Amino acid sequence: MRRLVTLALLTTVFLVPQSGCSKGSDVPASELNRWLELLRVLPANENTLKGAYLQDLALLDEKTDLLGNIGHPLNVNMPLFGGGPSTYSDEEWRETLGFTRREVEQTAFVPMPPPHAYQAVRGQFSRDDIDSAARTGPMNDMLEVLSYHDHQYYSWGEDFEINLSMRSAVRPLGRGHRLAYVDGFVFWVLWTDGIQEMIDAHDGRIESLAGIEEYQLLAGALAELDTVTAYFSSESQSQAHVQEVYEDIIDDPANNEARQAFVEELRTDLLLKPWQAMASGAGIDHDDCFLAIVLLNTDEASARENADLLEQRLAQAAVPWQGRKWSELIKRMTVESKERLTIARLYGEACTLWASFQLTGERPYQPILLHE
Repeated sequence: MRRLVTLALLTTVFLVPQSGCSKGSDVPASELNRWLELLRVLPANENTLKGAYLQDLALLDEKTDLLGNIGHPLNVNMPLFGGGPSTYSDEEWRETLGFTRREVEQTAFVPMPPPHAYQAVRGQFSRDDIDSAARTGPMNDMLEVLSYHDHQYYSWGEDFEINLSMRSAVRPLGRGHRLAYVDGFVFWVLWTDGIQEMIDAHDGRIESLAGIEEYQLLAGALAELDTVTAYFSSESQSQAHVQEVYEDIIDDPANNEARQAFVEELRTDLLLKPWQAMASGAGIDHDDCFLAIVLLNTDEASARENADLLEQRLAQAAVPWQGRKWSELIKRMTVESKERLTIARLYGEACTLWASFQLTGERPYQPILLHE
């Protein structure tokens, strides 16, 4: 049985994306790396392009078992299908879902905008486990078993419908959800179109995030770096857009040092050149963890220039919500370019910030990647 790691629920609010990605044909399943395998279950749309979180918890366990204690333990984030760690119980998960979080090995999660979140996990459970829980667990009196393109899925109640009398840790507002078991994955969403989109993305009837050329390049880089987590986004982090998103804080930082430091960072004159998409992740190498940042640029010259600029930013910029400098969180680092990619590997406490690049996300946004 896999080790239970520290888990935290990610919650976010809606933002309209400011930039898109070019589309590419889906990669054949035989050529998918682990990140593309997970991106394949997420439909490509304006919400998923804002930010997708992926995790390989089984790989994290392998590396931790091999290396023992690491310098900065990773706090991984995964969808808890409702409640947070404080309300979790094996019994309720087993009864409602057919498995426990200890049996989850990989996750894919798009949290924005709630309640339109896409969640998928796979691990040590079977179709029979899921079917038994769906048919005998809570709310089974309103269960419908439906078919969609030769796949079966489970549906409870109306889309997004709240039923406070049925609240639980898995269903905090008593919502019924839609659940499907597809090729080892469990999909869990709140609306019928959402479950059908995930099935369509998996089957290749609509484009998934794995079919986007930019994400294919980013996923290849993270796979080569061997990270255990991954975050993908094509939302603009131009200074103008980020300042617009955080306009309220800029207009009124109040008498708060952290907010004032954040505003100062948003007004920096040292900016990267525009990039098209980014990925980040945490990895474990030798006896320490690292933060990986990968930027996809328009050309090789921009990739080289952004490597220099990012190194300068890391030497000078603050981590505003912590009252510290990036340089204080980095024991050693490499920043380089490879074709159109700018690739940074930052060892030390910086690894804990791998999930801090989504605008208005649960974790305070870190504007280290601001560009012109």
